[in-house]
Amino acid sequence: MSGEAGKHVFISYVHEDSDQVDGLCGVLEAAQIPYWRDRKDLGPGDAWRAKIRAAIRDGSLVFLACFSDNSRARDKSYMNEELTLAAEEFRQMPPGRVWLIPVRLDAGEVPDWDLGAGRALSDLNYSDLFGKDHAAHAARLVTTISRLLGEKRPDPATALAAVEQAVSGDRADLLKRLTKEMLLDPSRRIELDDLVSQEIQRVLAALKDEDRVAGPLSGSNEAQIVRVAEAAQDLWALSEPFCASLQVAARWGAADSLTPWAIGIRSFVAAAAKPENGNSALLELRHLPGMVSIMTAALACISSGNWSSLKSLVVDPSVKDRAEEKPTPVVEATDPHKPFAGSTDLVANALARAASSGRPLDDSLKDFTERNNGKYHTPVAEWLRLALRAVFADQWPDDDTYDAEFDRVEAVLGVLVQDMTNVRATANPTGRSWTRAHWYGRSTWRSHSHGNPVNDLAHDFETQGALWGPLKGGLFGGDEARARAALESSQASFNDLVNHRSFF
Repeated sequence: MSGEAGKHVFISYVHEDSDQVDGLCGVLEAAQIPYWRDRKDLGPGDAWRAKIRAAIRDGSLVFLACFSDNSRARDKSYMNEELTLAAEEFRQMPPGRVWLIPVRLDAGEVPDWDLGAGRALSDLNYSDLFGKDHAAHAARLVTTISRLLGEKRPDPATALAAVEQAVSGDRADLLKRLTKEMLLDPSRRIELDDLVSQEIQRVLAALKDEDRVAGPLSGSNEAQIVRVAEAAQDLWALSEPFCASLQVAARWGAADSLTPWAIGIRSFVAAAAKPENGNSALLELRHLPGMVSIMTAALACISSGNWSSLKSLVVDPSVKDRAEEKPTPVVEATDPHKPFAGSTDLVANALARAASSGRPLDDSLKDFTERNNGKYHTPVAEWLRLALRAVFADQWPDDDTYDAEFDRVEAVLGVLVQDMTNVRATANPTGRSWTRAHWYGRSTWRSHSHGNPVNDLAHDFETQGALWGPLKGGLFGGDEARARAALESSQASFNDLVNHRSFF
């Protein structure tokens, strides 16, 4: 997009960095920000020095100076001439004016270019368009430039789309950062709600895509297992940005501010329950976004003691169950095993091994089909733990604490579902009374060496009584008798899994 006079960004760089500058231009174009770049805006026969001088002095409201090892290595360059003109312009501007913005394309230093009045170019805040923070810096750059051009600040969805023109794989990190920036700012709640809604629609579009679940699967049994596992990985990658945002909201947001994320969880669970034609293994995978979202919400809420938020996210939202007259809470309507109910346990084992080793799925599968390595005790929970680890890296830097919280969350969700089963049985003694959703996983085999998390919950309840956090947060209807009954039943079922049943 070429810049119109008086309203454009001037990009200064050396031609060896053209590929990286192409990415920067892609960001600006996606954000609908006009820019001036010599390769696009100089025509045959143009007096290039005069055109560049005019573009800097007469039309540029923002000057981006892009530095790299390529530019630092050049004793002479047209970029240096552009910077000389930019420095002259900057000296005439009032103090505090943001116009000249250094951009680093690598980890090298910004040059100490003299800007007059004791100022140097290296004193200015710069933007890093490389490395793991590339996406976040690109989004901030888009917002800053729009403000300097006198435009309305771009909505987060526009900033995100701009970044995706140049950056791949950073969407989850960017969603987390944007949520952190906007969550506690009331003036930006509409923007944040729109951003979350966009993520929900991305996931729902995939869940409604008939091509994703169409069958039959072809090839050998191993090829079919890998195909299903790849589909699971794709759905997780699609869900991870929503979960990254949810982790921040569930941890820091008030219960009454979590509606957008609660809507997302409910929508994912409801979409998975909708009858469709297709391959059964691929159809069941539709439960994955809702399940991983519930586990994310529970990990963030329970570890932070935000029990009322847990209630708002996974207990209050409900979906219509064809087998029940009343709507079913989402935490009861799905569980970690539902996404894999239509496939062999080798799918979850291959996923877990690939996540643990970093090897491709087909090679990871051979651990169980050719190398005769033992399977995981609880492959679904093992994969889920590994998949969510990056989402919570900033909350728990060490694995031991994360693993202990993961065990505790499995126990809490299991007890909550047991309470729902008890309530249903009391209301309808002749109806079904067994616990349908099963959240216990790694905690069952880890209890031999790391303690029984359900017993720990029961101990906390007996010690604290009515002051127990889950009761104060409105769980179990705030009823001590209900909580005690759910805990006692859960202790029995958990111990039965540990002592008398094979691991799953």
